[in-house]
Amino acid sequence: MPTTLTPAVTAANALTARWLDTASAEQNVVLSGAGVWPLLALLTDAADEPARSELLTAVDHIADPLNQAVELIDILDGAQALSAALGLWVRPQLPLNPEWTAALPAGVLDTLGDQDRLDAWAETHTRGLIPRFPLAVGPDDALVLATALAAMTRWRAPFEPARLHPRTGPWSGRNLEALTRSSTNLSELSVLDAPSPVTRLVVAGEDDLDVHLLLGGSDPGALIDVGLRALTGAMTATDGARLPIGATAPGVVVAQAAGSTDSLSVSLPPFLIRSSHDLCRQAQLFGLHTATDPSSGHFPRISPTPLAVGRGAQDVMAQFSAEGFKAAAVTAFAVRVAAAFPLHRNRVKTISVTLDQPFAFMAVHRPTALVVVVGWVADPVGS
Repeated sequence: MPTTLTPAVTAANALTARWLDTASAEQNVVLSGAGVWPLLALLTDAADEPARSELLTAVDHIADPLNQAVELIDILDGAQALSAALGLWVRPQLPLNPEWTAALPAGVLDTLGDQDRLDAWAETHTRGLIPRFPLAVGPDDALVLATALAAMTRWRAPFEPARLHPRTGPWSGRNLEALTRSSTNLSELSVLDAPSPVTRLVVAGEDDLDVHLLLGGSDPGALIDVGLRALTGAMTATDGARLPIGATAPGVVVAQAAGSTDSLSVSLPPFLIRSSHDLCRQAQLFGLHTATDPSSGHFPRISPTPLAVGRGAQDVMAQFSAEGFKAAAVTAFAVRVAAAFPLHRNRVKTISVTLDQPFAFMAVHRPTALVVVVGWVADPVGS
């Protein structure tokens, strides 16, 4: 895992953290800042003031936002376990500035047609995980821009079915479906030296995707913030091989037993979470406060016709199973014409990790540390 992240990855991860920080700990959620960030960067590149300054804040004041957006899509689409696509659809009646269209990647611009075409695009580019486009496009929509991403990996070592009976915490007294496995690699576990210790379990995929499970406390945003800082080396981590006998951390017990080799035993509930997000309801977070004002235009680089963001949405899912992990997100913004314009023997170390209370997760592209999706498992039965 790199300790130096590219500017686009750093900015997308930061947006992901800020977004999850707004989520409620009372319910399951999954979201993808990596799906939203390229679209915000494209809008930033095309905006004038004051919309541009607000959007620049949302994308972490990144230089050359259009090319950085394309770079992030390329990182996703070039990964072994990931795929991604960028799409823009425009009404034939909307004039486009040639300088703007020339700067777009080849093949991403198309004519805005019926809903079925957009649904098919979403299904194709999420490998069937999300069969519908997150926005129902209407006659007032002049331009639609979207990203789609999918992540699929199989575990290097699969889990076995089990049951989980939490004795403490929010899930106390429940009989839950669970997954379990044992490993000799104690370094899959680490304890992060946050103000309140955080347990991190990295479940490695066969390719270039890992899922980081984070346990400690009831604040999903704080947990993901700790996990992100650990990705860059800004957070001290003690791996399981260096934990002393008797050490404890959230969900962790380090003990001694008879055996031939040290072992790490893991138990957690499987989960399938689906979320739908109205991005314009959090306009401040995404830098869209001015950009959604229909009284004037905000994107002169796109078109001489005044344009404003009308709607934004993301549909996203994540599934953690015995065999592997799947996630997908489709994110879209609809842009409208603004204003009045129409349009065994030895003594060995044994470590057990039990995630029997709410926990956070993030799917991480191992080579670049781009966080693809993050989420919070408030209830393993709900979705």
